[in-house]
Amino acid sequence: MPNDARREKPTGPHEAAMLVALRAEHRHIAAVMALLSQQLNAIERGDLVDTHVLYEIMDYMVTWPDRFHHPREDLIYDHVAEIDHGMAGEVRELERDHDRMAREGREVLYVIERWRAGELSGREVVDKGRAYVKRAHEHMNLEEEEVFPLIDSVLTRSDWRDLEAEDSLNPAADPVFGRRVQREFRHLARKVRRSLRHGVEQGAVIEWVGIEALLESWEVMTMAWQGGATITGDHLRSSLREAVYIALDRPLQAPLLCAANNARLTLSWLEELSQLTRDTASDLARVNRERKDRMRLLKRAGAPR
Repeated sequence: MPNDARREKPTGPHEAAMLVALRAEHRHIAAVMALLSQQLNAIERGDLVDTHVLYEIMDYMVTWPDRFHHPREDLIYDHVAEIDHGMAGEVRELERDHDRMAREGREVLYVIERWRAGELSGREVVDKGRAYVKRAHEHMNLEEEEVFPLIDSVLTRSDWRDLEAEDSLNPAADPVFGRRVQREFRHLARKVRRSLRHGVEQGAVIEWVGIEALLESWEVMTMAWQGGATITGDHLRSSLREAVYIALDRPLQAPLLCAANNARLTLSWLEELSQLTRDTASDLARVNRERKDRMRLLKRAGAPR
């Protein structure tokens, strides 16, 4: 039970915003785990596998959930244990589970790297990967069905305000599901979107390879447009903000300094757009190669094209 009987009542019927955010992150992780399962099934069947996306999946898991999602949960759990000592044991077990998942995630990534180098069999990747997926789902189910409701029943509005004041609990930008997809995870972001789309379409229609490639190419272009818009917006805001600082700090020299600063920002903007253009061209070529590979498989299998 909480230590202070005079504590205010918990937050009420609506779940705290931090828990809502953590549940949303769980949905993102579940989408990545679904894609990982698809890739593992393809390895087991001997189908074509995008080994780079398989690597990106586990690189994402050890880069973002293990470094930002789980530590934020741990901080909340620690706060709960300080208030309700009866939960201390459960909190320690949850935190140990986070540590185990981080360790196992790095192990799966290592196995994938060795498999890509031809040093391990696909069977080892499948077994290790499926065990990781199983643990991830079991852990998230435990948190969502038991832990989060219990936390929400213990913490008060004041507790949540204290937690919200913690800088370390501010959510970090998700490199796949965030406002701006990080370059090193762009293939994963595209495949996750495609996988989610398949979840709706599967069982309703037979995949048409040409249409699918067209849709994925459209996805590439859409992400490029969104990325370009974000880059442009960021640079415009930086230009305006820095112009204000210059005008306030050195008003007499402001016109020349602002012009020089704008030239610098413009060059940076053009460099980022140029990189985005190159990445987009590379991604479109990759989609086309995948389409051709799948068409060749269909042809060998005697399927109609």
